[in-house]
Amino acid sequence: MKDFTVEELNFLCILRGIDRKDTISNIVEATPYIADDDVRKIGERLLFTLEAMTDAEYNDISFDEAFEA
Repeated sequence: MKDFTVEELNFLCILRGIDRKDTISNIVEATPYIADDDVRKIGERLLFTLEAMTDAEYNDISFDEAFEA
């Protein structure tokens, strides 16, 4: 499984869809509206990672980690 940065995991939680393909679609749709270059780069990195992983790998992502202190 891919280790995500805190920023990537938070971004992923915000745009998370019902599955990997839906999440990819959400990120693609949101990207043109992201004004901050650093945040846009996080989205682009995350998009590349999601496109390279399998659905099974996506399903193994623990979204609970984003909310741990």
